[in-house]
Amino acid sequence: MQETNISIHKLLLLYIVEQAPGIRRSYLQDTALATLSMDYFDVIRALEELIDTGLLHVGARKGEEALDAHNRAIERCDLTNKGQAVIDALNHQIPAATRRFISQHLEEHSFRRKMADAVTVKIDLTADGQYELTCRQKEGNDTSFLLTLRFPTEDMAQKAAQAWRERPDDIVNTLIHSLLIDTPEEPEQPLEILEE
Repeated sequence: MQETNISIHKLLLLYIVEQAPGIRRSYLQDTALATLSMDYFDVIRALEELIDTGLLHVGARKGEEALDAHNRAIERCDLTNKGQAVIDALNHQIPAATRRFISQHLEEHSFRRKMADAVTVKIDLTADGQYELTCRQKEGNDTSFLLTLRFPTEDMAQKAAQAWRERPDDIVNTLIHSLLIDTPEEPEQPLEILEE
């Protein structure tokens, strides 16, 4: 019975990744847990077995700037050719209700996933010992907002990075408002008439 469950768990994970290619490892785990068919330890065990058998590739993508909340490279999940062949052959074994739930869950949370990928932050130590924070927001493949700041301490940079991750829209709106706010014009001074 235990082996049957792990096989079903692995099949569900493959199905989730097929439906959302490049899904973050954390979102894959959240979606699997949402099915209520496995607990955290089942998810981890099934995921590790899929990686070990070469059905799933999990890792950071080269050149990707997105970092997680702990300033680490984001791990993304993709099916390998072997994994795609397995899900193609066995996907009919997943109950239709479970497939519908997974599809609906992924759709409902797609905005959160897209926003997490669109908003990135990076902290680099500069040559002069300061901490350079780069906040970026993307729309599609284009950068719509880019802000680079330097902080004297890592704690300050981390605090600013966390604020950016939690409230990017507020920060962008505040900055734009501050830049575009109408400054009151100086009243025109009446010309003095010089008497001769």
